Amino acid sequence: MNNMNNKNNMKSTILIWIAAVVFIVAAIIVTSLPSNKGAKINASTSSTSPTSGPVQPVNSGNFRLNDLSGKSVSLSDFKGRPVYINFFATWCPPCRGEMPEIESLYQKYKSQGLVVLAVDLQEDAATVQNFITQNGYTFNVLLDTNGETNAFYDLGSIPVSVFVDKAGNIVERQVGAMDRATMEANIKKIM
Repeated sequence: MNNMNNKNNMKSTILIWIAAVVFIVAAIIVTSLPSNKGAKINASTSSTSPTSGPVQPVNSGNFRLNDLSGKSVSLSDFKGRPVYINFFATWCPPCRGEMPEIESLYQKYKSQGLVVLAVDLQEDAATVQNFITQNGYTFNVLLDTNGETNAFYDLGSIPVSVFVDKAGNIVERQVGAMDRATMEANIKKIM
């Protein structure tokens, strides 16, 4: 009987140690994730959110980021043109899933002046360049290596798409992956 109690105590001790190690590892992972002013970036598969949908036209905030070739690009560089900004990361499955439709719509509307700015969040240039090249995407890709746009555009999850009209007003903001029809409807709003 005493031997049985010892085995149960040993099992309990082992379980406690395993739980402690798992907790410590989880804490290390969470605290080492990139963040910007406490904001957390999650991959989102939902196309509906309290922050999705029509917004009051507001002058969009300007930002300046480098593209994949190192050239500095500003949102204001495209004043007078409709701009579709898509915030993404290469590790995000919903982001990767909507990219082919973004490329297809870019090809369809670029002759009418549409600009697509795909803003990668906090990844290195080589990773992003490899992803873009492998998939044959031709739209503009910008690197937000420090998460500067995160707080301004309230990027609690990704992907997030922002549709800016020719006057520089944010007309629509969508949180989560969109289907082609929703993307195209939003593009038409800013054309």
